[in-house]
Amino acid sequence: MSTRRDSMSYSIERQQILSLYGYNQDRLVRENERKTITTISRTQAWVLEQKGAFPKRKKLGASCAWLLSDLLLWIHRQ
Repeated sequence: MSTRRDSMSYSIERQQILSLYGYNQDRLVRENERKTITTISRTQAWVLEQKGAFPKRKKLGASCAWLLSDLLLWIHRQ
């Protein structure tokens, strides 16, 4: 039961952060937009991701993307 409650809490947190930054819904963000949103280079993002200090990317075949809410939560917590 705790896992479901934690999941619901996390979902609410995602909706709140999206609203805070003026977005209506979550979506996938590709590299160019990720760089614009976070203002860090591809290399910095990769290094931080390897350390567990940056959201994990989602594989999309040969490319990848991040959830917008993951990036906004990361920015908000900095």
